[in-house]
Amino acid sequence: MNTRVPRVSIGMAIYNEEKYLRQALDSLLAQDFADFELIISDNASEDATQQICLKYATRDARVRYYRNETNLGPIENFNRVFRLSCGEYFMWAGGHDIWAPTYLSRCLEVLESDDAVVLCNSATRLIGQDGEDLGVTVRQIDTRNCSVLLRFNLVLWQVTAVFVYSLIRASALRQTHLCQRVFGPDCLLALELSLLGPFAVVPQPLFFMRDNRGERTQPRSRAEEMKSFLERLYPGEKNPVGRFPYARSTFEKLLMVKQARLGYAQKLLLMACVLPAYFLWYYIYLPAILRCHVREFVRRHYSQQCE
Repeated sequence: MNTRVPRVSIGMAIYNEEKYLRQALDSLLAQDFADFELIISDNASEDATQQICLKYATRDARVRYYRNETNLGPIENFNRVFRLSCGEYFMWAGGHDIWAPTYLSRCLEVLESDDAVVLCNSATRLIGQDGEDLGVTVRQIDTRNCSVLLRFNLVLWQVTAVFVYSLIRASALRQTHLCQRVFGPDCLLALELSLLGPFAVVPQPLFFMRDNRGERTQPRSRAEEMKSFLERLYPGEKNPVGRFPYARSTFEKLLMVKQARLGYAQKLLLMACVLPAYFLWYYIYLPAILRCHVREFVRRHYSQQCE
């Protein structure tokens, strides 16, 4: 049995990704840095995802495929692939995105050259359903040479960032709570990592994120979007709306700052930054969240009256 530990672990948490999965797997397996393992956790997909993954696992020994008996929800599935990994560096990967062949090697080069950097990513280009370039570059933020206060605030206000798909030191990830069942779990994790060290960016666009929103046949209201989000966050629960993941996200940010290895004055400054960001960046979701709670209350009350 081969017990050699790879330098990099790639975790792909997927559900019903048959449409673009082959393209995603091909781009990862074509990386010019080959010392990695690719861990796939299939969240009980109902399409041909399993068959595709099994073929790739048979073809390439670096691919390890796991299938959940039931849908655990995206958060637990994301955490599962990290817990199954053993590499010195870790990267989450979507089942519909594409990476340039030099993505891993360029990011790894930066991390190897500076031990203080906790994660590295590249500029990101958005692509459409057919792989066409949408002409949008998502600029990441490089927080090297920034104080911890500035790092935290740059990440807090950078709402377009895709930190979760960076190449991250596994030792840093183990010091975090990983993805939590809150509103914006990726943003919360990025903030937690920002307290541990700086982020680095490769300026060339080497990551191509697919915009899947075009697959929706009919537009949904913000309240419907929020209800769908909560159902994915808490699969199988009768009242996911009652979980209040929106308010909990802010509570977790404040708790994270409180537990950080910082001075008392620094903690107060960071806590003072969290609250206005909470209201200013997410205020558009408040009406949708309130409508979800009202509708859930009316539905439950009405069903009790009918019994």
